[in-house]
Amino acid sequence: MIFFLVLGSLVILIASIGLLKMPDIYLRMSASTIAATFGVATMLVGVALFFADAGVALHILGLIILLILTVPVGAHTMGRSAYIAGLPMWKKTRHDALKNKYITEIDRFAPAGTKGENDSSEGNSQNKEEDAV
Repeated sequence: MIFFLVLGSLVILIASIGLLKMPDIYLRMSASTIAATFGVATMLVGVALFFADAGVALHILGLIILLILTVPVGAHTMGRSAYIAGLPMWKKTRHDALKNKYITEIDRFAPAGTKGENDSSEGNSQNKEEDAV
């Protein structure tokens, strides 16, 4: 029982150190998602062992399943929002799988007659008269 509480606390501690060390929001989100899912789930297993009751164990099992289903989805949604808002990736990122798939805030607010970094509409020529309308 104490083992699971300490293990969960260590996972959360290591992930919080990772939050400080990671260079961009996308990697930080990965570290916090791992901490929320595995650290809290491990601590909940310790709580279930402490109470040693089938009803409490079923409730905790439901909570763990809920964590596993919702925390990664929430992190994915926040990561997508950060990407669309135009938050920069780490400079050593090798591959941008979402490039040209979303209209980002950078593209939306680009000056008239210019293209943003992630504009996927190549070949569309816009002149200043169309932008003024």
